[in-house]
Amino acid sequence: MPRVNTFKVTVQTGQQGMSENVHFNFNNHKMLFEDVIGSAESGKTFEGSFSVNSFAHSLTLVGPESGKWEIEKISIEYDCESEKPYTVHFGRVTLDETTEVNIWQDPPVPAFDV
Repeated sequence: MPRVNTFKVTVQTGQQGMSENVHFNFNNHKMLFEDVIGSAESGKTFEGSFSVNSFAHSLTLVGPESGKWEIEKISIEYDCESEKPYTVHFGRVTLDETTEVNIWQDPPVPAFDV
């Protein structure tokens, strides 16, 4: 479990967006993103980043408090201590007030030739 310095999420919203603030749960603490560009409204792109500076046990993107949020795709850029920055991609998902999507993925395992 690496120490996460920062992460940046890019979400492409589908047909059904939301006008609420986008939240995430880091180690079961619900928070807002620090730096936000765009929105989660229908057909729009949301970008949000956060300086965590803590070890990651869990990281999820939280659904809206009411209604649904159709997500076409999610990209997350991670900057972790003692690791090269890496990006993870996820496909389509629909979130509501009862759902979250797990967006945490450990850094890739180093590969080398023998």
